[in-house]
Amino acid sequence: MSLFFRLFALSLCVVLCTFTAALAQPASGAGVTLHVSPSGTTDGDGSAVHPYATLEQARDRMLDINRSTGILDGPMTVLVHGGKYVVKQTFTLGPEHSSSFEKVPIVYRAADNETPVFSGGVTLKDFVPVTDAAVLARLPEEARGKAVQCDLKAKGVNVPQEPLILGGMGSGNVFKTHPVPELFFNGEPMTMARYPNEGMMHVVDTCVDDGHQVIGIKGSKVGRFVYEGDRPARWKEEKDALLYGYWFFDWADSYERITAIDTDKHEITLAEPPHTYGYRKGQRYYAANLLSEMDQPGEYYLDRANSTLYFLPPSDPNQAEVTLSLFAGPLVRMEGTARVRFQGLAWELAAGDAVQAKNIQNCAFVGCTVRRCGGDGIAVNGGKDVSILSCDIYSMGRGGVLIEGGDRKTLTPGGLVVENCHIHHLSRIDHTYTPAVLVGGVGNRVAHNLMHHINSSAIRLGGNDHTVEYNEVHDVLLESDDQGGADMWGDPTLRGNVYRYNYWHHIGNWRRTGEDLSCGQAGIRLDDAISGVLIQGNIFYKSAAGKHGFGGVQIHGGKDNVLDNNIFADCAQAVSFSPWGQKRWEDFTGKFMESPKIDADLYVKRYPELAHLNEHVDVNTLRHNIVWKCGTFLLHDKGINVLEGNILDPATDNFVNPDAGDFTVKPDAPVVKDSGFLPIPFDQIGLQKSLFRPTLPETDILAARAQQ
Repeated sequence: MSLFFRLFALSLCVVLCTFTAALAQPASGAGVTLHVSPSGTTDGDGSAVHPYATLEQARDRMLDINRSTGILDGPMTVLVHGGKYVVKQTFTLGPEHSSSFEKVPIVYRAADNETPVFSGGVTLKDFVPVTDAAVLARLPEEARGKAVQCDLKAKGVNVPQEPLILGGMGSGNVFKTHPVPELFFNGEPMTMARYPNEGMMHVVDTCVDDGHQVIGIKGSKVGRFVYEGDRPARWKEEKDALLYGYWFFDWADSYERITAIDTDKHEITLAEPPHTYGYRKGQRYYAANLLSEMDQPGEYYLDRANSTLYFLPPSDPNQAEVTLSLFAGPLVRMEGTARVRFQGLAWELAAGDAVQAKNIQNCAFVGCTVRRCGGDGIAVNGGKDVSILSCDIYSMGRGGVLIEGGDRKTLTPGGLVVENCHIHHLSRIDHTYTPAVLVGGVGNRVAHNLMHHINSSAIRLGGNDHTVEYNEVHDVLLESDDQGGADMWGDPTLRGNVYRYNYWHHIGNWRRTGEDLSCGQAGIRLDDAISGVLIQGNIFYKSAAGKHGFGGVQIHGGKDNVLDNNIFADCAQAVSFSPWGQKRWEDFTGKFMESPKIDADLYVKRYPELAHLNEHVDVNTLRHNIVWKCGTFLLHDKGINVLEGNILDPATDNFVNPDAGDFTVKPDAPVVKDSGFLPIPFDQIGLQKSLFRPTLPETDILAARAQQ
């Protein structure tokens, strides 16, 4: 890529950022305003003096106004005043609730300097000590005299009575949100009582040799295995005990229900349906949802049959805010809605998903907060021109934002944007494939976000022509293996995707403590034939781990990928490969160009390299990359990749402060003058101050890292 085109790409990014910011600006001019307040009434008229009590009242009145009013030159606003709104039904918007005016959206927004919170939870009070002899006998000795309980039925709290069902990526119960009530103490999620309290146990062996194999790895489809130690003997009276584990691969988790424990044979039998991939020796798991293991402050057990919550609190629960997420959700559902904006609202404590939207257009979520839910944050399926801007999404049981828009057949872009969002502490329940941002379709953008503390990836990308730029990602891949901070998988026609000016740092087991997992964790992983990706101007710092030796970028069988003008710093290996060779490539990719999901002629025109799909297998291009303090530049390289102008082991003084994680390249640095390396706009990466994000998080991640 010439210098002109590289500079042009940067200019285009600035234009797109400006356009997206303009989309979120408040509309002006004369319009209609309705008021909603926690102090409102069912017979209110929506005025400031007599506000409505619910969004539904305002929605229905706005529907009448929308249908009967002439052309407006100002916004149609539902002004939502601060306080808590207890959610007892999903707030729904259909096509009829769209704005009728192309340039005038219906805006549901927080009143100035106020915070409206829509809560699917209940606040619990009046905890009392556990005194029932039978319950005390089941409790661990550490909890006796310290455990408390809350009679939920007496307080009018309706607890689900059916057995607890959870899923996971490899679950036979389907990989989706399974609503589950959770306990929060002063806003922090508590732990469903488990064993062990930290780490996991391992399967000693499977019990049935049924010849089951996956990609040549032996296991069993029968959920019966030998356990280690004597601890499971304590679980025989548990009615809702679950085992959470990585039963075959270290990226495919699931919750399995115990049906029998044979203490003589040291065998556990699991309920049907079995894990998708089966079970195998040596894999890791832990037990959850057991009253008999409530031995550590912060653990709890919900006795669903008797509507009683047992809790070992960190401190006096009657002097704290204790909440139970309960509403199965979603809190908001939209379908076919157009020209609607949510601004400054907060949604919390759903037992399932917070916001589900399908086939919406020209809608936005701006400056909103989603927190403490058991499922996903904001899911947009089939949208067009939808923006999620300056939102905070955290403490979620599954993922943050899911967006899918655009048509892969025609390569029509969706125009969905996730920008300037802080998304963190996710995947509490389903630990894998529940990223901060999941992207599908064509032509969507993820930019200027801060994403961290996730058990698996921060970004998972599928589809074509997406742009991922100016994001900061750290402390992800905390538990799962064989993935990247950004992950793509399995289709050589997923072309035109760009990762530009992102900062990936402290990924996976970057400290290399304990035992590495069998494969690895990378900053960006291009898995199973992903090709034609541009990775430009990224920083990879401490972003390589695992026994197999993943690099800051890991390419598994792909070709035509371009790594240009990146910085690899203090990675065990900068770039790693898993070359496939001609036969494996052709066996895997043989029918992708015949897929009815794409137009082959259009794809070859848009991506000319597809005309030569079976040529130059395993060949990628690496140019103008800086490799600093890395153990190896290229790992498992067959010597066929194109290498141009890469800078190996430059002097430390090329950077402003690398020991603190600041890889700004000095303007007069030799790597700029001598090699043509283009400085990366380091100060523009991550969250930016804006109208809807006037301040940035106080935590200085880089300074904290420098002290470790």
